[in-house]
Amino acid sequence: MATLELASITKDFGAHKVLSGIDLAIRDREFVVFVGPSGCGKSTLLRIIAGLEAATSGRILIDGQDVSDAAPVDRGISMVFQSYALYPHLSIFENIAFPLRVARLPEAEVKAKVARAADILQLTDKLALKPGQLSGGQRQRVAIGRSIVRNPKVFLFDEPLSNLDAALRGEMRVELSALQRDLDATMVYVTHDQIEAMTMAHRIVVLNKGRIEQFGSPMELYHHPATRFVATFIGQPNMNLIPATVAGTGAEGLTVDFHDGTRMTLPVDPAGAHPGDRVEVGVRPENLRLGQGLAMRLRVLERLGGTTIAYGMLADGLKLCAALPGDTTVHEGEDVGLTFTPADAHVFDAQGRVMRRRQAPALAA
Repeated sequence: MATLELASITKDFGAHKVLSGIDLAIRDREFVVFVGPSGCGKSTLLRIIAGLEAATSGRILIDGQDVSDAAPVDRGISMVFQSYALYPHLSIFENIAFPLRVARLPEAEVKAKVARAADILQLTDKLALKPGQLSGGQRQRVAIGRSIVRNPKVFLFDEPLSNLDAALRGEMRVELSALQRDLDATMVYVTHDQIEAMTMAHRIVVLNKGRIEQFGSPMELYHHPATRFVATFIGQPNMNLIPATVAGTGAEGLTVDFHDGTRMTLPVDPAGAHPGDRVEVGVRPENLRLGQGLAMRLRVLERLGGTTIAYGMLADGLKLCAALPGDTTVHEGEDVGLTFTPADAHVFDAQGRVMRRRQAPALAA
């Protein structure tokens, strides 16, 4: 497989800047996911890596070799698109074999490569069928098989699961993660779904407005978000953001006042903060629990078995979400108190930058 390096990549469409100074180093045999909202530039960046779009400036290096001006076929990459792009009149065998036929490989080699790909993807008994006889997940596996037989240095995936229903997406997430381990391959995967990113990636690139907000492991982004954007984008349900005012700073951290009069000292580095500053305190729904604290009126309850997701409002109209134990005895329309451990809080300044937590959870090795 191969390393992939992006150096100062920019992309402009006329006066519209899509990508701004993207610097990224992807390790050999790493599964990296680009994630972000629609229009953030993630698919454009993938197409630039593939050679389907030309960068306005910057360099692309695969295994240390500059391929910025190389044609897609000469970059040693293979790309799987959202659309399966299968030939309906050809068998599954011939669909997988198509790039090998184009390369005019000997028949014995074609059969060996297709057989290996089909075995990896559990398609051996489907090779004589046509695409129309397969499920959506099986057709996506055929598209992946067509990439495997090319033995690329880097696999690129552009939202390959978007056309599948929820159950198939969950199944294919597991299959793709297992495939990456089986192939021991370098893979770059684009999605707008943060659950796909969290469950599959070794490291995640969070993109926003054409810039990298943060690059790190799933749990690093979850426990140590660098910005308000990353904190609210990563995690499901989304992090709650509660406005507060700085009441003071000290050795124990930052003391804040919430709008309902609740005062709390949070163990974060208060450098640069001053009394009267407006901040936002971020608390994940799973870190909230019933107790004396913020007063919320419950509006909607989602009973999911092991967890009850409670949606409600504070007295000032701020929406709040809490993930409570599944058997919690609460009712819609009821007023409850919610509290959290100060060490679980994240604090963001007026520019959306995080204040470093002093007691943040340690990351798994």
